[in-house]
Amino acid sequence: MRDNNEIEHKLYYKQHCKILSKVIKEVKKLYYKEVITKSKNKMKTTCNIIHKETSKLTNKSNFKSLRINDHIVYNQITIADELNNYFLNIAGSICNKRINEKEEEASPLQNLFKYFTQPFKDISWPYTSAKEINKIIG
Repeated sequence: MRDNNEIEHKLYYKQHCKILSKVIKEVKKLYYKEVITKSKNKMKTTCNIIHKETSKLTNKSNFKSLRINDHIVYNQITIADELNNYFLNIAGSICNKRINEKEEEASPLQNLFKYFTQPFKDISWPYTSAKEINKIIG
């Protein structure tokens, strides 16, 4: 039905997709509310739920291929070896560059003032209640 070109079928499909999304959202809300209510450690349970829901949003991409010296490589072991070699070598070259510039004599505070010339904005963390977290989850 998704590929059907008739307008009424498309509208019907979209309407039912919206309804299904709302039902799924409401069921999850009720489920998580019950899980939190029955939990002995409500904060830990809430944090686990938030982690579970937000980790679904992360983009977990796997390398299928990689261009190495103008050749596309599909072998995962070769890709892993090349990435390991790259990061090992880049770390060494950064260390060598730093030693050559003699920045090891500068303190971290001096480096901070050297590279960040503008003042930092103040950070204030607002209080978040369990009700607000439940509203975000649900």
